[in-house]
Amino acid sequence: MHARKILISLAFMPILLGGCASAPTGTGGTVERGGSGGTDGAGRPEAKPCSPEIPMNFNKTANDWVGGHSDYTSDTQPTDVVIKPRRLPGMFGGYGLYTAGTNRSDDLFIYIKKKFTGFAPNRDYLLTFSVTFLTDAPTGCVGVGGAPGESVYLKAGAAPIEPLTAAVDSEYRMNIDKGNQARGGKNAVMLGNIAGTNTDCNRPRFEWKTLASDAPLMARSDATGALWVMFGIDSGFEDATEIYYRSATISASPHASAERK
Repeated sequence: MHARKILISLAFMPILLGGCASAPTGTGGTVERGGSGGTDGAGRPEAKPCSPEIPMNFNKTANDWVGGHSDYTSDTQPTDVVIKPRRLPGMFGGYGLYTAGTNRSDDLFIYIKKKFTGFAPNRDYLLTFSVTFLTDAPTGCVGVGGAPGESVYLKAGAAPIEPLTAAVDSEYRMNIDKGNQARGGKNAVMLGNIAGTNTDCNRPRFEWKTLASDAPLMARSDATGALWVMFGIDSGFEDATEIYYRSATISASPHASAERK
């Protein structure tokens, strides 16, 4: 079975940021917070957190996202994982962040990550995602270990610590809780699978598909106001999968929770 190519585009409706202070800029991106509200004990305006919006653009020949892969053993470690900017296929112009690899373990996770600063320190945020992507993975087809469409899941996550692949005995797993395949975890949500509407398993064709999170993901910034953001595909399809990330935006609303002391 040949590899599937998917053009990913993540986009959110713009967030109104009226009354917010100017956007701070930090490593990995820019977010906006602060603004007018009540007054503090000295009669000064009290800062009121706004809903940050983080846009990301993968339509470039170089970027500062870092990639990795997990969920395999020493015997099933993939040898063909690629994560690099590449020109988009066929009629699609521009570039995307290309990630690809062959699932030999029946459970391969290929991810990209980046650190963003400028959030309020030690604060819980509710993150929501809406994803539009181009896929040629058919629906209702049989593949080794699982279907090429329904068994490949797109995930989005965030954590105050850097997502890393950690070796435990002969297994290589994430150091954060991303869940597994169709199941999300504490630090990631499953947005859906990559299957399109095409039922001809022998003649794949590209088509658009949009996925949205059913519920927000809660993530806490660290003491410096930083969060690591991660996107990835969690595959149960034992063959090659290719995707092109094109753009992304995350909306984050401060959660009504007390700051950690």
